[in-house]
Amino acid sequence: MGTITDIIIDTNVGFLEGKPFPYQVNYAVKTKIRVLCLSLWYPLSMSRYFEDALKHNPNVDLLTCGVYTGNWIPWMGGMELPMKYAKPIDIPLPFRPDVGQVDYDLVRAQLPVGWIPDIVLCVDAGISWKHKPNQGKVVHIATDPHALNYDNQRTMSDLFFNMQHSYMKDKDIYLPYAYSVRHHYPQTMTDETGIEQPKTSDAVLIGMPYEHRVQWVNALRAKDVSVIFENGPVFDEYRELNNRARIGLNWSSLDDLNARAYELAAMKLAPVMNVVTDLERSGIECATFTTLPEAVEAVLYLKENDNKRIELAELAYKSVQGQTYDARISTILQMAGF
Repeated sequence: MGTITDIIIDTNVGFLEGKPFPYQVNYAVKTKIRVLCLSLWYPLSMSRYFEDALKHNPNVDLLTCGVYTGNWIPWMGGMELPMKYAKPIDIPLPFRPDVGQVDYDLVRAQLPVGWIPDIVLCVDAGISWKHKPNQGKVVHIATDPHALNYDNQRTMSDLFFNMQHSYMKDKDIYLPYAYSVRHHYPQTMTDETGIEQPKTSDAVLIGMPYEHRVQWVNALRAKDVSVIFENGPVFDEYRELNNRARIGLNWSSLDDLNARAYELAAMKLAPVMNVVTDLERSGIECATFTTLPEAVEAVLYLKENDNKRIELAELAYKSVQGQTYDARISTILQMAGF
């Protein structure tokens, strides 16, 4: 799909210019930047990847606040993930029905004495500030514009980042999804004695069992394609299951280029994905489809032509190098003036 390119925003007029993007991570800041981050802190959420990148940035002093749910996540009506992923935050708030808006003064009163944030960051998948915070640069990341309305959040942000280009509005700044260098990478599977094991499945899809995905998996299995199809594995288990397969399946339902698009490529699977508006812009190399028969045909072709599968996996892997959450955080810090 082309070389690695990204989007630079002209913040004065609020439109996009296609230019080479500096994917390298910038660690040139000379003083610690105090970042206060508000979010819904499920064991797995987009904010967890941003938190991880912020914690690994030596120039950032991070405090987290918001709703903390322990190891509970609302998938499939609610499920509990392994306790090792229940990572507490610094300032937990009560989990109540109207938690969608948070009074900044409530959080400010709990900050350490003398700790004043340089950046008040909200990674918003359903939680935001009731009023614009009166400290620091107010930065907002809209993680789910395909499902949530962010019009109010736009009015109280100094910088408003949108993770889905097809849902952008005037003056939004495009911040694509990414992969985590500490969670999404090729992994050789071994047995208990340390002996390397071959991949055991043709394809994999870890995600919500939406109807079109179920139909796709069933159609592939009917063609004797082995598919790992689960919802629930995260982080280590997610990476390990993906690395047991050769082909990565991705079908987005609302014209959103989701995070899985970057993750599959970063783990060096051969990605097969439906065409969405942002796909060509992303530069991710993959096999594409628009219909269920095309989706099945693409997977069968790669299964039957292993050299083509390996070639696509290598191209996909190369096409996403540098598109990490660490780089996204560097972009945010730079645009915030740090």
